[in-house]
Amino acid sequence: MTTGVRLRLHRSLPLAEQLRAQIAHQVLAGVLRPGQRLPPVRVLAGFLRVHRNTVARVYRELVAGGYLQAAPGRGTFVARGRPGALDAVVAARVDELVRLARRAGLGAEDLVALVRARAHARDLPSPRVLFVECNPVDVAYFTRALQDALGLDVRGCLLSDAPRAARQADLVCTTFFHVHEVRRAVAGREVVGLVAMPDFATLERVASLPAGTPVAVVCATAEGARSKTTSLQAVGGRLRFLPAHLQDPAGLRASLARCQVVVASPRVLERLQLPPGKQAIPFGSVLVEGAVRLVRERVEAWRRSRAAAAG
Repeated sequence: MTTGVRLRLHRSLPLAEQLRAQIAHQVLAGVLRPGQRLPPVRVLAGFLRVHRNTVARVYRELVAGGYLQAAPGRGTFVARGRPGALDAVVAARVDELVRLARRAGLGAEDLVALVRARAHARDLPSPRVLFVECNPVDVAYFTRALQDALGLDVRGCLLSDAPRAARQADLVCTTFFHVHEVRRAVAGREVVGLVAMPDFATLERVASLPAGTPVAVVCATAEGARSKTTSLQAVGGRLRFLPAHLQDPAGLRASLARCQVVVASPRVLERLQLPPGKQAIPFGSVLVEGAVRLVRERVEAWRRSRAAAAG
């Protein structure tokens, strides 16, 4: 049941802080491995469609925090010497929780039962979460992924419907690709930009293609093909991109005939019959775990704001 009361989060997170938190979590979780090279500032900024200064600032802060290492002339790498960092953080929090429970007279079984009850609580107030994207395929995919990861109801909508749909939302999420568009469309509401991309090695693979290489960028929809091409142009600016989509069979055949390389999600590649000699690069954008964690943190911030307002 909705009350008609809309609570604002205590503050909106700047894009740099959102990106920093998501990359830091990927390092701590071991998704980004020690010694792994990150994309150059220009490449990552272009792919995510944010200002280069934003990415440069995030890299500097992560270097200062010990997550990354900068090697002049070589690039930016995941810092070595952080194995099991996330496990260590969790273990320290668990130890602290055990000490608090003992002081309160709770035994191990009582503590386990309490943690389990809190983890699966269904009576906690939850914000109305909206996910916005440019095409129905990505809306469905990312909305379902967020819903499964958060255990909350998440509604999805297209960019064109965002101003209307956001009136019934407490927290608006989108990918970094569209964060500026969504912010303009839902002015006054917090918008969380989520990192959704292939692994960095795939970006490097596209960036290393010879200049002038004709590359077919194939998606399920025309809007998806245009959006992915815009991002890829920052990765391989000297490549010749040929956007194509499954809803235009004739245009798709023409692009496949002219290209040397095909970039598409694994699901789309399964539906294509590639001519002989074509190189396929699987390029599926998925929500990184750090993105899901960031949304969880904003959900908890919303709950704290609601509790403070009610108290």
